[in-house]
Amino acid sequence: MARNTERDEREATRRKEQLMKAGFKLFSENGIENVSLQKVADAADVGVATMYKYYQTKVKLVVAISGKIWGDLWKSVLAQNGPDFFENFTAYEYIELYLDMIIRLYREKPEMLRFSNNYKNFISREKVKGEALAEHLDVLKPAGALYHKFYEQARSDKSIRTDIPEQQLFTSVAIAMLAVAE
Repeated sequence: MARNTERDEREATRRKEQLMKAGFKLFSENGIENVSLQKVADAADVGVATMYKYYQTKVKLVVAISGKIWGDLWKSVLAQNGPDFFENFTAYEYIELYLDMIIRLYREKPEMLRFSNNYKNFISREKVKGEALAEHLDVLKPAGALYHKFYEQARSDKSIRTDIPEQQLFTSVAIAMLAVAE
C-alpha cells in the first residue's frame, strides 16, 4: 500500500505543534533549564522517541518555539493592520509601535515574555550561535527589513539617531524594550 505523504506531513506538523505547545507551557512556567525533553514528551502525551524524531536537542525545540511564537505575533500584526500599514511611518513611529506591542504582550501574554527571558538566558548559557538560531531569526527578517527601511529614511527625517550603526541600534532597542517588559 502506498504511503499518504500529505497525511504524514499533516501528522508531523500536528506532532511538532503539540510538542512546541507543551514545551512552551513548561518552559515559561518552570524555566528552560528545569525541564527535560522527557517532561515535554510526557506533557505532550507522546513517547520520548517521537520527541527526538522532531527535536533531537533541547536547543532545537527551544529555538523552534521561539521562532513560532514571534513569527505568529508578526503575522498577526500584519493581518490586523494590512500590508500597507507601515507605509507612512517614520522610524520613531515604528519603534513606538514595537514598544506598544511589547507592552500589550506584557499585559495580555506574560507567559510569552517569561519564555523570552528564559530563552535569552538559555541560548546565552548554551553558547548557541548562527545557524542553530536560523529558525528563530528567519521569522524576524521582515521586521528587520522594515527597520532597515526606516533607518535609511531616518537619515533624512532625523526621527531616530543614525550616528550609531544600524544593527547595533536595532539590537539595543529590541533588547532594551524586551528587558523593560520582562
